[in-house]
Amino acid sequence: MDRTVKEMFDRLAPSTLFEVKTGIRQVAVEIILCALSRSGFFKKAALNGDTARRLHYGLNGFSHNLEFSLLKPDPRFKISKYLPVIEEELKFYGLDFKAEIKENPKDSVFSSAYLLGNTGEHMLMFCNDKDFAESVSETDMIRVKIDVDIDPPAFATYDKKSCTLPVPYEINMYDLSSLFAEKIDNTMCRIWNSRTRGWDLYDYDHYLKNEQPVNLKLLRTSLIYSGYVAANEYMTLDDVKTHLCYRFKEVNYERAKIDLLPFIDDKASLDAWSADYFCGITEGLLAVNCQ
Repeated sequence: MDRTVKEMFDRLAPSTLFEVKTGIRQVAVEIILCALSRSGFFKKAALNGDTARRLHYGLNGFSHNLEFSLLKPDPRFKISKYLPVIEEELKFYGLDFKAEIKENPKDSVFSSAYLLGNTGEHMLMFCNDKDFAESVSETDMIRVKIDVDIDPPAFATYDKKSCTLPVPYEINMYDLSSLFAEKIDNTMCRIWNSRTRGWDLYDYDHYLKNEQPVNLKLLRTSLIYSGYVAANEYMTLDDVKTHLCYRFKEVNYERAKIDLLPFIDDKASLDAWSADYFCGITEGLLAVNCQ
């Protein structure tokens, strides 16, 4: 195995089976981003979603998905063009992942694919531990999903991010105000397994604690795309706060915490979660791009 890749894995200091599998996936994600950068992908698209928030802005947790948005709508865009480059890059560093196109509905605004690698084989490669490798099913797979929004909402703003591993490369990504807009859209609109995702609340809390303003123009457009508001409905920042507070009063907070628990060391930090808590911090929500 490439020494740099082993160092990338070891710096995560995984100890449990769950952490080992998550660590291998994270290494694969960084190599995939490197491959996309080399291919010129980031001239057309930007990283957003949970991976952008966690991998490049230091939030806890890790996402199974790589989410991107095109800089300009392009209904002809296909992620399949980039999959051979990704497979080759992963193979160069010793990872055996196969790409599969995900067939989306014809009216979908996403071009999607999976990268799949055998869990046991990669555990043996990274850990040289037969017990770990034999503790998982032969059919268990490490999955990285790639979603590219080919018709994204307008008004996103961007940052360039320099990365150093496995080799130096640069990616284009949503800046923090645009990621916050995306997160508020998720918080207001997204229901997962009949409950609000804990990560949406956790990230929302993080942005407010750090006094991060939201890209309001992007948020308005995103809420129209999500079908939350009509195209002719104009939402002010106060309107957004009101709608968020309605949402927070509907949340079952104990259920929302479930997907956070494997990643949060200080579980007591979630004790304050309640409708009153989230409505209270929402009073401090600020905005940029307000016209």
